[in-house]
Amino acid sequence: MANAGETIGPYEIQGQLGAGGMGEVYRALDRRVGRQVALKILPESLAREDDRRRRFEQEARLAASLNHPNVMAIYDVGLDSHPPYIVGELVPGESLRALIGKGPLAPRRAVDLAAQIAAGLAAAHAAGIVHRDLKPENVIVTPEGTAKILDFGVARMQAKPACNATETATMAQTGAGSVVGTAAYMSPEQARAEEVDWRSDQFSLGLVLYEMLARRQPFARPSAVQTMSAIVEDDASPIDRPLPPQLRWILDRCLAKERTGRYDSTADLARELAHLRDHYSEAASTGTGSAAIPAAAKRRRLPAIAVALAAGALLAWCAAALLRDPTTVSLAQYQLTPFATSMAVQSAPAWSPDGKSLAFRGRTETGKIQLYVQALNGANAVPVTGPGVDVFSAAPPFWTADSRFLYFNCGMGEKQGLCRVPAGGGEASLIQADVYTSSISPDGRSLVMLDNQRPIIYIASPPEAPRRKYEPLPFQSSQYFDSPILRFAPDGKSLLLFIALSGIGQTCWLLPWPPASGQRVLEAISELEFTPEFSWFPDSRHVLFSATGAGEQPRLFLGDIRTGRFWPVLAQDRPPSNPTVSPDGMRVAYQSGLSHSDIVGVPLGDGPVQTLLGSFRDQEMADMSPVTSQMVYVTNRRGVSELWITSITEGWDRPLLSPKDVQVTGQETQFFMSPRFSADGRRVVVAVGVRGSTYLYTVFASGGTPVRVTNEESGLEAGPTWSPDGNWIAYLRFQSSRYDLMKVRPGSGQPPVRIGEPNTGSVPAWSPSGEWIADYDKEGNSMLISPDGKMTRPLPGDDGPVAWARDGKTLYQVRMNPPALYAIDIASGHNRKLRDLPGLKPVASLSPGLAASLTFDGKSIVYTVSRPRQEIWLLDGIQIPPPWYARLRGR
Repeated sequence: MANAGETIGPYEIQGQLGAGGMGEVYRALDRRVGRQVALKILPESLAREDDRRRRFEQEARLAASLNHPNVMAIYDVGLDSHPPYIVGELVPGESLRALIGKGPLAPRRAVDLAAQIAAGLAAAHAAGIVHRDLKPENVIVTPEGTAKILDFGVARMQAKPACNATETATMAQTGAGSVVGTAAYMSPEQARAEEVDWRSDQFSLGLVLYEMLARRQPFARPSAVQTMSAIVEDDASPIDRPLPPQLRWILDRCLAKERTGRYDSTADLARELAHLRDHYSEAASTGTGSAAIPAAAKRRRLPAIAVALAAGALLAWCAAALLRDPTTVSLAQYQLTPFATSMAVQSAPAWSPDGKSLAFRGRTETGKIQLYVQALNGANAVPVTGPGVDVFSAAPPFWTADSRFLYFNCGMGEKQGLCRVPAGGGEASLIQADVYTSSISPDGRSLVMLDNQRPIIYIASPPEAPRRKYEPLPFQSSQYFDSPILRFAPDGKSLLLFIALSGIGQTCWLLPWPPASGQRVLEAISELEFTPEFSWFPDSRHVLFSATGAGEQPRLFLGDIRTGRFWPVLAQDRPPSNPTVSPDGMRVAYQSGLSHSDIVGVPLGDGPVQTLLGSFRDQEMADMSPVTSQMVYVTNRRGVSELWITSITEGWDRPLLSPKDVQVTGQETQFFMSPRFSADGRRVVVAVGVRGSTYLYTVFASGGTPVRVTNEESGLEAGPTWSPDGNWIAYLRFQSSRYDLMKVRPGSGQPPVRIGEPNTGSVPAWSPSGEWIADYDKEGNSMLISPDGKMTRPLPGDDGPVAWARDGKTLYQVRMNPPALYAIDIASGHNRKLRDLPGLKPVASLSPGLAASLTFDGKSIVYTVSRPRQEIWLLDGIQIPPPWYARLRGR
């Protein structure tokens, strides 16, 4: 037994939590990060027994492969230490056994806990892991009501045979012909010593759910042998309390004697329990009968009844008409028509004021983006921009009120800003520099624009005139992020600005015209993940916008500026975005997306480019472990941004962090970006985005609770990179309207140290020797900077992502324009092209997010590429809700 104050590895023992046949569990302190953990050790006396040590190692491998909010996380393992240990999450709360000991649980709460346990089991079963010993002692319920399953994958051993129904049975092996588990919570196949699968855990969950509801075990007998016999032969007695029929059906199916009678998938069981939990009130009322009509009521005079019924019917009809939800969408009215599909990429449509044409951005076969116009009755799109101008994608284009000119974001030579071009094609001219999003007044006299760096709005009247500030602004913030959009209302009396402000998050502001005090509207958009793209309806009250809620696919929403309400009107598996409403409000054009990003491996020598991870969802910002074939990356494969880890050679793939795993100031994570392995491959640092800020966290590659890197309260922390010894993390920080390259000792509580002022497109990379950090200057050129910030060296190359050779003597870069792979010799500064990469330009959905890394064998460079596919579709049938008097008339 370990004593308080004793250290095992980096962990200081603080007290014992429990003991069992497979080890002793202690509360301990991880002194490196100041975190309380649960430390499970195998005593030296047992460590010498090969069979027990093998089972302990099995527990470590199985448990460390899981990462789910309803499963206790494993942080660390020390199987080669003496004694060997496993470090897990210290889960606060009380065991389910203790809760049951206080009395039967309310059915709604029992269903909630069972749904959570089933979700954890489903994640394990998807990874090929069966618990085999699920019981109330192995479930902890936190003070917030979260159920956590402990001891996953454990085939427990006892020093003596089990003597009663609550002890874990002795076993000789874990295959067929052995008994594994606790007698009172075994499945029939376990009791018969048959091979078990995931359905055995379903039976055990049914037993646990039964006990939560009845406060007794359904097959409890005086001895373990009698209990196991009852599990195989007897039926469970009914629970004598009111329960919804659906709950009884779920219990019956879980407790089916033959495993074929249970659920084909534990995920199906979890979904049924979750659905019952979420609709419990409806389910609880199912099956209730109606009272008999008293005989006296039948003897009432029929005319009086008829009058009352008629009056009631009229009132009911009126009430139904008025109370009918005006936001209900009738899909029968919808008609979808493809409009622009001839190119791989057509995006950001804008309806001409005369309603006859659409302007949009399109990408040619050479990769160049141009501005196009296509008539509604025309078969082909006509380019209106020429070779001397670059069309940027900062904001959608827009028309002048007479449909003669188009404005769009552009680059001309060294200048960038807002350009204007005749709608029929011709020479484009730069109207205003340094503009991100803008809009022209309906009378064409004034241009209102947002600065491309700071949340400052300017006015130019006429559009080519010197600018002045729009004042007063109703908000105060030093920076914005994401993709803001600004548009005049059709009546010219106001502007609407969607913008994500640092420290505030997603916001929407109604700004009067001429300038006056504005107000915040549609406040509920703060829950959305990215800044909406929107278009006004002709009534200057309603807007159509595309947005993504946390954990949801992009959808089209209809919003009412006056009431602040908005509701979805279109959801597809081809995400809709960039909607534009026709001038008469009868039709909508929008961008339909099938684009996604894949992770590729490019050999440094000869050989074909390989797609390491590819699907019709996004996988991006990958980083390869320096010591194994593992890779961490960001993906939305389950509809929400998550951090995943995969093994290229072993073929497994699992989530490492999901939004619910990281909560900043009580808010769920909205996105992850730029994960990077430490040099030993044991830890990962990742940027976590929430409500207008990003924060750095570290997490063990085996899973567990993430730990904040710095103590800074607000701002943007992104683009992290580890020092070779793992003691420092360098990163990009945005505060006080500027970016800085910083470094910090993770989890130390010490303040960050400034190194220099970088460019912000790509992620820095610390060299394996520790001598340099590869970064980018403010013009986007490659450079080296010493970790103390005292020395810098320019390098050839642009702002494409870089990766160091293992010896630190060569820096590889994937150049952006045109895409190509280069090797830079650090000693001489000379660079040579290794290969061209046509169509494989590095991409990232967030900035700074461009990153590359080498495979652990140093033979290939890994980064993210785009697989673009965007079309423009027309939608007929979206309607603004009618007023109350129209609903009363049935319209």
